[in-house]
Amino acid sequence: MTSEPIEYFYSVRSSFTYLGAQRLNDLARELGLTVIHRPVDLAKLVERLSPIQGARPTDRPYAGARVLEADPLRETYTRLEYKRWSRRLGIPINVDPSHHYGPRELPSGAVIIAQRRGLDVGAVSHAILQALWRDDLDIADPSVISTLLDQLKLGVSGHNICEEAMTAPIQEELASNTSLAAEKAVFGSPTYFYKNEPFFGQDRLDFLREAITGQPI
Repeated sequence: MTSEPIEYFYSVRSSFTYLGAQRLNDLARELGLTVIHRPVDLAKLVERLSPIQGARPTDRPYAGARVLEADPLRETYTRLEYKRWSRRLGIPINVDPSHHYGPRELPSGAVIIAQRRGLDVGAVSHAILQALWRDDLDIADPSVISTLLDQLKLGVSGHNICEEAMTAPIQEELASNTSLAAEKAVFGSPTYFYKNEPFFGQDRLDFLREAITGQPI
């Protein structure tokens, strides 16, 4: 078995990232691999890759999918996909959370700190995604993030992590992750890299496993 890590680019507000998050944690634990979490600002990433004037509706300043996000037919179909995957995986999802769109800085910063401190970053990331997509909580609210972190019993105050999450060095890492994602041609969330080979989407986790183990699924 290899010791190569999985490099994991994602938005903390991504629905399909949520659907794959625990499965990625389980895969890494099973195979004894490290996951390098690289939360990104998906809206800024999309703008850098292919800017389209007026593509993002003004009432959704944090949306990351440009034209497709503005298309009601695409949105209707995407919600259908949420339901399909929810049934397939046995993972509950709110297909239209009221807090879907919002700032990424605080929750992304919490993930970055957890990784820097050697905490259970997979659990932190999954808890944040689950809070949004299962529980419809406002993950831009420090009290929400602080409570989530304290519930994980990380041995570090959730309040202190929230304060540090918004500091310049942490936010600079978020910006650096976004720049690196653009350099590696990441165009959506989640994207996993193994030995520099990209796998886009939670529905590609089986292919990721196959690449790691060398065994066909």
